[in-house]
This record gives sequence, structure tokens and C-alpha cells, in this order.
Amino acid sequence: MGRDDVSRNGPRRGILLVCLALLLAFVGPPAFAASADFAAAQERAVSLARAGEFDAALTILGEFHRQFPDNQALVYDYLTVLGWAGRDGEAAALAEGLDLNRAPAYVLETIGKALRNTQRFEEAAVLYARAQGRFPGHRDFIEGHVYALAEAGHFSAAEERIARLRAQHPGELWPLRLDAYVAGLRGDFLAVLDRNQRILTLAPEDPTALRERILALEALGATHRAQMYAEQHPQLLSREEWLRLHTGRAAHHVRWGSLEPPAEALRFAETDRALELIEENLAGLDPQDPVARPFVLQGRFDRLVALRDRVRMAEAVAEYESLVEEGISPPAYAVQAAADAYLYLRRPETARDLYQRVLAEEPRNFEAGLGLFYAYIETEDFPRAYALIDRLQAEQPVWRQGRGVGANRERLDADVAAGLARVFADDLVEAEQRFTAMHAVAPRNPDLVRELANVYAARGWPRLARQTYADGLGIEPGHLGLQMGHAATRLDLREYDEAQAEIADLYRRFPENLQVRRLRRLWEIHQMRELRAEAAYADSSGAEPSSRELRLGSTLFSSPFLTHYRAFISGFWSRADFPEGRGIYQRYGGGVEYGGRDLIASLAASANHSDGGDLGLALSGTWYRDDHWSFPFALEMFSADTPLRALRNGVDADAARLGVDYRLSELRRLGLGGQFMDFSDGNQRHRLSAYWRERLATRPHYKLDGQLDLYASANRRDDVPYFSPEQDFSAELTLDNDWLLYRRYSRSFGHRLALSGGGYWQKGFGAKPVAAILYEHNWQAAYRFSLTYGVVLSRRVYDGDGETGTEYYLRLGWRL
Repeated sequence: MGRDDVSRNGPRRGILLVCLALLLAFVGPPAFAASADFAAAQERAVSLARAGEFDAALTILGEFHRQFPDNQALVYDYLTVLGWAGRDGEAAALAEGLDLNRAPAYVLETIGKALRNTQRFEEAAVLYARAQGRFPGHRDFIEGHVYALAEAGHFSAAEERIARLRAQHPGELWPLRLDAYVAGLRGDFLAVLDRNQRILTLAPEDPTALRERILALEALGATHRAQMYAEQHPQLLSREEWLRLHTGRAAHHVRWGSLEPPAEALRFAETDRALELIEENLAGLDPQDPVARPFVLQGRFDRLVALRDRVRMAEAVAEYESLVEEGISPPAYAVQAAADAYLYLRRPETARDLYQRVLAEEPRNFEAGLGLFYAYIETEDFPRAYALIDRLQAEQPVWRQGRGVGANRERLDADVAAGLARVFADDLVEAEQRFTAMHAVAPRNPDLVRELANVYAARGWPRLARQTYADGLGIEPGHLGLQMGHAATRLDLREYDEAQAEIADLYRRFPENLQVRRLRRLWEIHQMRELRAEAAYADSSGAEPSSRELRLGSTLFSSPFLTHYRAFISGFWSRADFPEGRGIYQRYGGGVEYGGRDLIASLAASANHSDGGDLGLALSGTWYRDDHWSFPFALEMFSADTPLRALRNGVDADAARLGVDYRLSELRRLGLGGQFMDFSDGNQRHRLSAYWRERLATRPHYKLDGQLDLYASANRRDDVPYFSPEQDFSAELTLDNDWLLYRRYSRSFGHRLALSGGGYWQKGFGAKPVAAILYEHNWQAAYRFSLTYGVVLSRRVYDGDGETGTEYYLRLGWRL
């Protein structure tokens, strides 16, 4: 086939040649074959193809080939033009019938490219190897062989050949270009950059190397430098490539923003820069421009992610919802960012649905799996949360010794989340066992120290928790989780000055953190006034203890002053009917409360009115020896425990009380207490009580406790107008059922059913059974409001007579 330039009369010739093809079809091959115009028509068809008019040329050559299938020169031209037209599949198919050992070089070149373009790389490599045997030194075959080997995945063989070529042709550019191409296929963009730098050393203005350097830098994430070189040679990039470069630069800042910052104060620096670049890019793009639209969408997806990373969650949700309203389906990573934002904004149901969408596309997305786990937790769906986190845990290989447990961070995260699942479900024994085992493997991992301390705090051991947090901060002083836990236990332990300073510092540094915000809110609530109020109405079938009794009481505490002190005022009013008439009692008073690390105590004075006016004084409190032992005490003049019937008959009492309580954990508590009361009528009462409370069952929304209560008393006098047995004793066993029916973050509602039964013995009257049923509702809201109300049905015994009683009660706690 000739190599002549295309004639200016090519289009006219194309029409003529089409006519010739039609003539061939009608006249028949013998007549046309005998014509001298055949060779000229074939050459003109090739010239037409060189002019880019492939369809016309292929129509002619195709018809010729059908008529003369054995004409090798015609087959070569037809195959070559198919290659020029990009119809590689047809070219490769046509080549299957050729004797490649006789085909000219230009035909072999076309066949090799067709095989590569149809991803038949192994066949291409074989063809190029054979072609080199026939045409030694032919550079197209040398290069094609290397290309095909690399494209087939035989990188070692390709690199061996490149090394020989670079040694054989030092100072030439084409072996370096080959090397850069193979490195690009491997994804080794550092090597691509290096080879193109070498080319530019030899040929500083080489346009291909200049362009490839820009693209390699972009792929490496060095978009700043890529853009700098691109601005020096703007003609090297297409508009689409320029847009991709700008969009990629912003995207790299988004990704860098998710990495550990060099300093705490700079944690949002890269994300803020990313948002600036995204806004600049979007401002210059027309969403209706077909070329620009993909980059507009990419910018909006990246903005959604950056807003999530910047903890501008409401804006992230707004961006996502805007995309959805426009009928745009964001990619999985953007949907995941939206799910994170919804979860932060306390919309866990929406977050759950979006995480499930992500996992439907990317089943192995570990972070989306963790997000879905927390969404299940926050929707109180513990069965699904357990199943998911246990599966994620099982899918990860076990991590080993070391602070970073570097073998598999995802397995560690799954282990931690599986432990937290038990914390959230109140299975604190299992949670402690898991975190203790993990901590034993990696004792200097601050994340594990924090979680173990969190469990200690949840189990009611604030001193142990604070010490554990402090130990963790000794390992990593800047660890946010440890700092938050440490501040929280300071608040729990009533170390208010220290708690205030630590919480204020955390909020100054991390105002967007939800746990820090919660801590600050708890501190604000601590600084509020507090109202405690109660009301009860009781009726009994007998005279003891009373009938139609109404009790109203309230205490209002001031905001704290001098760190540990609160002033309070209180009032109490009760009324009941007795055989001898109605009794009414009023008490008004005030005092001061002290709350320190190891001691809570109050000193109060009151004016008491029943049959007259009397002054009352009371000192009461509890000393906390450690996380387990505590000692309640009280000294009262005109005791609040004085029976109303005694007050009705002009009798009051002073009292002293001392007790000891042991709290192992949320699973077990027991205590012993004694009280001495000295009545104004000469009676003296000694009372001893004990209890043992044991957790019998723990479920995410249900608790069952068993409690044994023992009580014994002795009175000096039993000839008094109020119930005063010479000696008595009672033993009762209670099954206390507590259900959590609703919980939404800091709001909750539950109900409780307690069933009690036992016996009561009174000297001179023998022993008889007693029983009680309690049912109540409990409401909690925003850490500052609680409301409890219920009813108690009871069967009690007084002087041998059984009496049935009913009591309705209400208790309110409110921070103002």
C-alpha cells in the first residue's frame, strides 16, 4: 500500500469510488477484475481513509474484499483502514485468517494495536515477539511488546526489557517513556514522576513529559504543585483536565482534613481550606454546561463531606437534601457523610436507612457498619446492634500486642464497639470483662484505658474511674476522651472547682464535640437552682397508722455558692384522721447543704407547728469512705420521723441515726442502720434495720432486683397514743421489676412493679403475714426534670390486727 498524501479531490473521488463499488456489484467480478481501474480504485479508497472518511473507504474496501477474499494486498489495506477507523474488533477478527509470517510490518502494527485495544494482551505480546524476530530493531514492535506485557500484568518481564533498553539506548527518551507508562499501569506515580523528570532533564520543553508530570503530581495528591506547573503550560491540558485539576485539589484538601492534624488548633485548617476551594470552583462553573456538570456534582459531593468533617452538620444535611430534591443520587461516600450528619443531629432513623444504603453498595465498608451500629443503639434496637457488631468483629483478624495494635485497627475498633454495646445495654459485667482483657493485651493504649475507666464510672466507682483516667493521661496527656472522662468524674465526685476548669477548657477547645457539650450542660445544670417536691395521699382500713392522710412537702435549693454550698428552704404539711380527731402538722425551715468529695451534709433549722410551736434542728449527711463504703448519719431535735399521731397528741421526739452501707456495684448493695428516738412523753425507741439488694436479671430494657429487708424495734413504753410496740420484728422479700419503655437520648419513660411479701412479729400478738404491691411511672427529661408517681397497696399488722392500706404518691425533681 502506498504512502502518498491525500489529494484535495478526495471527497469527489469518494463518490466516484462508491459508484465503482456499486458497478462492481452489478457488472460482476470477472468484468471488473479485468479492468485496469481496480488497482487505482483500491489506492484511491486508501487515500480517502487517510483523509478521515473511513465509512466511505470501508464501504468500498469491504465490497472489494467480499468479491476478492484471497487478494492479500486488498486484505492488508482493508485491515489497516479498519484499524485507523478504530474498529479494532473487526480488524482482529480479519487478522485471524492471515499468515502473519508473511504479513508486512505495517499490518502487524495494526493487528498488535487492535489486540491491545480489545484487551487481548497475551496474544498481542506473542505477536510482537514474533514480529521482532522478523524485523529486528523495529521500534514499534519493541515498544508494543513492552506495552502488551505490562498490560497483561507481566510487570517483571516488562521491567526487565525496559532495563535492557535503557542500557542499550542511554540518553534517548523513548525507553524512559516506556518506563513511565509501565509505572503508571502499576499505579506507581512516584516512578512516573521520576521518569518524566528525567525526560525533562534531557528535553526541558518536551510537551508529553510536561503534561505527564502534571498528571502524576495530581495523582500523588500534590495538587498545589500540579496546578503551578499547569499554569506555566496552560496549553497542555484540556478544559476538562483543568476542571478535574481544580476539583481534585479541593478533594485532596478534604481528604487531608480527615487526617490527624499537626496541632490541635489546626484540626480544621485543611477542611476550611477545602471548603474555600470548593466554593471558588463552584462559583465559576455553570451546572448546565455538559463539560462542567460532572465537576459541579463532584464539588457538591465533596462539600457535603467537608461540611461533615467540619461538624457543620445541619449544612451537610441541607446539602444532601438539596441533591436529593434535584433528583441527584450521591455516591456512597457522600451518602455516608450525610448519615454521619443525621446521626450527630439526633435523627438516627434517617441515619440508619442511609448507612444501610451505603452497605448495600459497599458491603465491606467498615466505617459505615460502625455508623449503622451506633444508629441501632440510638434507636434502642439492641438485637440488631448486637448482631451487627458481633459480625463486624468476627470478620476482622485478631489484633495483637502493642499500643497501636497496628496489625488491625479495624478489629480493635470492632472490639471496642462490641464492648460498648454491652455498656449501652447495661451489661456492665460483660463490658468490664471485655475491656479488662483488651487492656491486658495493650496496657498503654489510651483508648482502652479510657473505655475501661468509662465502665468503672458506669458501675458506680468514680474514684477508681478518675484514677484510671489519670493513669491514661500519663500515657497520652492530650487524649480528648480521657480528658472528658476525667472532668466528668471530677463532677461526680463533687470536685467542683477542678471540674469547672476542666470542662471550660474542653468546651473552649472542642465546642462541636457532643460529649463535651453534654459535660458543659451538666455543669450548667449543676449551677441551677433545684426544686424537690412530693405529695402523697394514704388511706387505711384501721386506725393505725392513720386514715385519709395527705402529705405535701417541698425543698428549694439555691444555686451553689462558695463552690460546695447551697442554701435551701423547705416546707412540709400533713393531715390525717385518727380516732381522737384530725391531726395537722406543719414544718417550715431552711438551712445550708455542703457537698464535698467525701461528705454530703446539711444543717437545718425549722419551725414546727402541731399543737403548738417548736424549734427543730437537724444535722444529717453521708460520709463516703471510698467507692464502696458509706456511712449515713443524722442528729435531730424535733425529728421529722416523729409519727403524726404522736404530734397530734402533743408528743415530739429527738433522734439520732447512724448506718453503714456497702455497694459492691450495680449488682449488689447491702446496709445496716440504727436509730434512737427519745420522745417527750418518756418513751424511747431503738430501731435496727438491714437490707440486702441483689440484681437478678439484666436486659437492655429490663432489670429485676431482689431485696431482703429486716427490721426490729423496741420501745420503752407501749401505753402511748401512737403505735409503739414493746418489741417487733419484720422480714420482707421484694421482687422489683423495672422496665424502660421509651428512651430518646436524655428523655425516657419507664414503669416499675414491685411485689413484696413477708412476715411481721409483735410481742404479745404473734406473727402474721404482710405484703405489698407497688406500681409506678418514671419520667426523665433533659437531665434536669424527673417525675415519679405511683400507688402502693399493702397489708400491714398493728397490734395483731391486719389492715389494708392504699397510698398514692408523686415526686418531682426539677432544676430551675
